[in-house]
Amino acid sequence: MKNEKLTQILSERKVKPAHPGEVLDDLLEELNLTQTEIAKMLGVSRRTVSQIIHGRRPITVDMAIRLGITFGNGPRLWLNLQQKVDVWDALEQHRDEYENLTEFVSS
Repeated sequence: MKNEKLTQILSERKVKPAHPGEVLDDLLEELNLTQTEIAKMLGVSRRTVSQIIHGRRPITVDMAIRLGITFGNGPRLWLNLQQKVDVWDALEQHRDEYENLTEFVSS
């Protein structure tokens, strides 16, 4: 029998969430900023920004703080976006293992 908790988690989202880099890329386009300009504002390399935008680098706590200060929206937004991607990836990668887990029920 399939793990009911896993079924519930999987049914919450049918497609992979947008990587925070996609959101950052859209924001840069909207604000007419280049990767080089935002990298300078964030105090990181242009390569770091490029890797985030292309989904090859996750948003770390440090980067979330930098982005949150720079854009005035706080780190939580960026961490939440990254967490959604991380949960999706883990569910996809370990689905078979999760299906075999059992829930602890206190007596």
